[in-house]
Formats: sequence, C-alpha cells, structure tokens
Amino acid sequence: MDKSTAGGLGAGWALIALAIILGGVGFGPYIDIPSVVIVFGGTIAVTAGQFEASDLKRITPAMKVAFNEVKVESLPELVEKIVFYATEIKKHGVMHIEQKVLEEQNPFFKEAFQLLVDGTKAETIEPLLETKLEYMNKRHSVMISIFGNMGGTAGSMGMIGTLVGLVAMLANLSDPASVGPAMAVALLTTMYGALVGTLFAGLIESKLSQKHSIEETACEVIIKGTTMIANEESIGNIKMQLNSILVDPEE
Repeated sequence: MDKSTAGGLGAGWALIALAIILGGVGFGPYIDIPSVVIVFGGTIAVTAGQFEASDLKRITPAMKVAFNEVKVESLPELVEKIVFYATEIKKHGVMHIEQKVLEEQNPFFKEAFQLLVDGTKAETIEPLLETKLEYMNKRHSVMISIFGNMGGTAGSMGMIGTLVGLVAMLANLSDPASVGPAMAVALLTTMYGALVGTLFAGLIESKLSQKHSIEETACEVIIKGTTMIANEESIGNIKMQLNSILVDPEE
C-alpha cells in the first residue's frame, strides 16, 4: 500500500467529514440525490463517452497502481545494478549474466539485458527499447488523461447542477417550500463536483503521473545502460553517464 496516496485521500475526506460534524447539522443536509445523479452519473456518462471501452476497463488496475507501492528498485540502485552487470560482462563475458537476467523481476530490465545475452547489436537494441518505451508512454498517458478528464468533468457537472438548481429556485420563488430543495441542488452539486475532482480524480491523476515519470526515467536509464554495454564503453563512462540522468533531490 502506498501510504502517501492512502493517507492523503483518507485525511482529505476525514477533514471534510470533521468540518461537517463541527458544523452541528450532521450529514443529512449534505446528502442530496439529484446532486448525486448530476455529478456522479454525469461524470461517469461523459467519461464513458470520451474513451474507448478497452481503456475504461483499465481504470481499476490503474487505481491499484496509484494505491500500491512501486515494487522496483530506486533509480540509484538501478544504476548500481547496471554497473554491476557491465562489470560482470567485462570480466567474464555476456553469457555469465544469463541466469541472473532470467531471475530479474523488472520486465523492461529483463528484456533489455536478454537482448545483450542474445548478442543483439547496440544499433538494434536502442530502437527496439525506445519503441517499447514509446508505447508504454502512450498507455500510461491515456490512463492519466482519463482521471484528468474525470476531475474536470466532475467540476463542470457541478456547475451544471448549480445552474439547474438556480433555475428551479427562480422558477418557484412564489413557493417557499420549493426554494430550499432547489438551493440544495445548486450548492451541493458544486460541492460534490469539487470533492470528486480534487479528493479523488485529481489525486489519482497526480500520483499516476508521478509514478509514470519515475518508471519512464528508469527505462531511459536501462536503455542508455544496455546500449553503452553493447558498445563496450568503459565502466567509468557508463556510471558517469547513467548518474547524469538522475535528478539530484537537492537541486
């Protein structure tokens, strides 16, 4: 479980609940079925219309990615591992690492170094892995955009609900009993839209984007490392160039 994702989401909703409790009126006044229909139903309908069914089926797996810890090594550890493999190849030859490569858990790393074991040339390795990375980026960007659009749509549906409620209220000003429910729709749809857009879709979008950025950088390091090993670059040069890709957290 990714503690930052779960903690941020839980804390955000808990603070909203606490504010409602401290308001002294309970949760009852904040529950409005027409507002739920407009915001949640509208957001689902619009999102379903914007994306292909094959992409929508990946929403649940994408949420699991956002809530689970990344199970791959950190970037500095990845660089050290590539340098280790490069050193082993220099000393004992490429076939010496074959068994270790088969035991690797990172699919991209495993595929890249399997190409080395198979004797693939650098000019072939790089475009193959770049193509794989390109398609990974496309898949990830679709999922990130789904949650981004979901957040924006929820806010828009909230505004639509506000207008619906205001029209209903203005049309029935002569009937005081209908003003309250209409005003509730106007206000609560805005609230629901903001909550869904910020404390759900926006949070998931941001976390997926961050994890994608880390994975993309890791893949770039792997591509660079395997290409340099295939070109028989020196160990020092490999280490220096791979470390230059990493972002210094103090910068």
